This record gives sequence, structure tokens and C-alpha cells, in this order.
Amino acid sequence: MSQFRRSTQVSALIGAVGLSLFGSPAQALEGPAADASQNFTARIVVGDSEHSCSGVLVSQRWVLTSGSCFDPTGHPAAGAPAATTTVTVGRTDLNQTSTGAVRTAIELVPAPDRDLVLVKLNTGVAGVKPVSLATTPVSADEAVTAAGFGRTKTTWVPDTLHSGAFTAAGDSSTDIALTPAGDALICQGDAGGPVLRTNGQTQELVGVASRSWQGGCLGTPATETRTSAVATRVDDVRAWITGIVTPVPGDMNGDNKPDLVAIDNTGKLFLYPGTGTGALGARLQIGSGGWSGASVTHRGDWNGDGMEDIVAVVGGELRVYPNRGDGTLGAAIKIGTLPTTARIVGIGDTTLDGKPDLLATYDDKLYRYPGTSGTTPSVGAPVAIGSSGWNVMTLTAHGDADKDGRVDLLARDTRDGILYNYLGQPNGTFSDRTEFGHGYTVTNRPLIAGAADADRNGVADMWATAGDGTLKFYKGGSDIHGPIDGPSIQVGSGGWGSITSIS
Repeated sequence: MSQFRRSTQVSALIGAVGLSLFGSPAQALEGPAADASQNFTARIVVGDSEHSCSGVLVSQRWVLTSGSCFDPTGHPAAGAPAATTTVTVGRTDLNQTSTGAVRTAIELVPAPDRDLVLVKLNTGVAGVKPVSLATTPVSADEAVTAAGFGRTKTTWVPDTLHSGAFTAAGDSSTDIALTPAGDALICQGDAGGPVLRTNGQTQELVGVASRSWQGGCLGTPATETRTSAVATRVDDVRAWITGIVTPVPGDMNGDNKPDLVAIDNTGKLFLYPGTGTGALGARLQIGSGGWSGASVTHRGDWNGDGMEDIVAVVGGELRVYPNRGDGTLGAAIKIGTLPTTARIVGIGDTTLDGKPDLLATYDDKLYRYPGTSGTTPSVGAPVAIGSSGWNVMTLTAHGDADKDGRVDLLARDTRDGILYNYLGQPNGTFSDRTEFGHGYTVTNRPLIAGAADADRNGVADMWATAGDGTLKFYKGGSDIHGPIDGPSIQVGSGGWGSITSIS
């Protein structure tokens, strides 16, 4: 059979399949119980228990599902869901509450051209590995597996995840035709569930369930014998998905814009939300007191939920303060001890092992502490990467200044106000320094903080307080020698003289 005829058959099947898969009442895909490796599958309840569908975790804070889960047309409005929506992830058995998590959906981002929507959770899910996204379309007659929490042949409201084997056929459109292999069925409540291929030891997401004839499903008339289904393709929108769900360095409140954290002279901790232009919004108090003298930093997800956390040295204790999802903080987790004189900076992932790292200065040396994220975050033994001269340096993390995929270090020599850039190296160390800027004396610019890409133009930036009590934003730039500081604009009109620390 020619490829053209195969594509024509796929299109004809897609045109014929017309029944939506989101259920009322709440409905598992007819097939054997799924194993724990598919615990990235989500159950989504919209409004109340009478309306549910399935989905798949694509990052710690985002679930991908069918647009028809929220709107019969498959194109829900962007923004907050119209009805309260709960999402359960990490549980193949909904009665087992010792694993996974239940979250609230706070934002919908629909795909512009197909039956897909990204669902943002109020806070991230730790301990559940998101699904891998396919990079290539399904091939002719490719074997795939679909999973979901929809109804079965015999059960209206199953409480376990089920999966089934299908044969997939795709063309150049946005849809994938699915034919059951054996007695597998896709039923109401399975909309948005993952359709997976096995690539070596990895399950890859090729699509999400969209529509089915539902022949053989409980509640379907016996006269309906068709069992084919359609999934929505995802491999060709991988960039759209990752562009939305990948965390932005420096973002504390989850709006994908880098933020500033500051301590004032009364010992309170504040979050200044970034606006995406380098300017800042109205501050939010996130620490009521006791922060005076603390070394505070934020860069990296330390508890594995996909959100940037605060790390601080307080009274010699090295602590992680988990982000609740909106920039406010949970109870401190002690992960080590450091000298009370130590100053730290959350540099990001220096070795590209997927884990956040810390830099610390004390005893005139620079140390790297390799981090481990998870429900019990920790740091490994310190590695000395700078032998002397570091007590006079103010450290900050401005991001990947030279755009080589590795985080870099920005440091100010407090003796003469010269800023230096240290480029990240593959082994977790940094290159010899190059001058980034000058004139940043502690009198002229008392405090500095790397801003990541605060104006969202792809270049690492910086904030600095000024001697007159204002706040400056420095756009990053470059010349023939590499990254340099750029022009500054005033983004804080006064009162910054009472701030004792920024990060």
C-alpha cells in the first residue's frame, strides 16, 4: 500500500471518530492494570467528581491533557480553569495515598492548533519522574501503549490506572489513529491519557488520547461495535511544550520571570516579583524576622518539585526553605553546617547532572557543594575550587553569560569595585576571570545580585543598589572579550538604603 493511501485511510478514520472521551460520571482504560513506571499518568477532576479525564506529567509542575477535558470543542480559554480542578499524579492506585500528590490546577495554556492543553499546578510534584517527550512521529503500524483512568467494560469509576496495547498509524496531520491490539479499549475518562512508545528502556510520549467510538465500554449501546480511537500528536509540538514548562532561573512565584529576594534592616525577608522588563513589582514579605546577618540565595530546585527554593546560612546552619509555589516559604530543612562567616550563592547546576549546586566562601577559599534534590535535600562534601583571595569577593549568579549552556559566576572585588566574570567549566570549576564591569565600589553600588535574564532577551543581567538609595537594573551585553555589563536603568526610586542583602 502506498504512503498516500495509508495517509488517506488515517484521515478517513479520524474524520469518522466522533465521541469525546471526557466522562460524566467520572470514568480506566480497558486493559490490564498499569505498572508503577506509568505513574506520570494523572487523573483530572473538573468541577466535581462527575467530570473527569486523564493526563500526563510533563514537568514537575505541568500536566498535558486533551483540550476537550475542559471544553467540548477541544479549545478551552487560556487562563484559570472555569471550574475548580484537582489533579492526582503519581498514584496508579488512587486509594494509595502514601505516594504521589493531589494538586489544584491554576492555569490552562491551550495549544493553538490541536486538542491539547497544558495545565499548571498550584505547586510542583516531587518524587514523580515526568514522561519523556518523543522527538519523532509514529511509524506505520507502530506498537504503542495507552494509559488512563477512564471507565472499563465493567466498572464506571475504577480507582486504578489501566493500560492497553494499540497499533498506531499517523500521517502529516496532528492526529494518530489507534487500533486495539487484542481487547484493549479507550473509554470515557481516558481523554488526555498518555500514548507511549518504548525506546530502549524509556517510555516516550507520542500523543494523548482524544476521541474514540467506545464500542465495548460500559454504558455504550451494544449496537456500537467500533473500537478504534484517535490520539493527538505531540512530537511536533515538543518545543511549544518545553518552552512553557521549563523553569526559568530566578523565578520564585511561578510566572516565568526572574525575581529578587531581599533582607531589610529589621531582619525581614521580601520577594520582589520581576515584571519581565528588569523592573520589579510590589514586594511580598516572605520571612517575618530573624534574617539579619543571614546569607540568602535562590537558584535551583532543592526538594524536587520543579520550583526554585531559598537556601540560607542562618546561625551557622545551612538550610533549604521550600517554595510553596507562589514564592512563600515552607518550614526550613537543615542540610548542613557552615561557619557563621560563610557567604553562599546558589549557582545552579554546575556539572549538568540535573542537581543544584552551591558555592561558598570562607577561610579565604571558594568551595563548591554538590547538591542533591528530593524530599530530603542534601549537599555533598565541599570541593575547594578557589585557593585564596575570596574573602574580599562578593559572589552572585547571573546565569549563563556566554550562552554555552553552563552557569557562570559573577564576583565583585570589594577593594576596587571591579566586577569579574568566571565562565563555567565541564568539571564544575570556573575559568580564569575576565573583567565584566568597573565602578561597583561598595559605596557607589553597595549590593549586587545576578538577575538571570530578567528582561527576557536572552542575555544575563544584574541588579544593584546605588549609594543614593535607588535600585539599578543592568542589561547584560558582550564585546570581543566576552560578557560585560550593559547600560543601567533605575527600577527602584528610593528606600533601597534600608536593604542589607539582595539575591
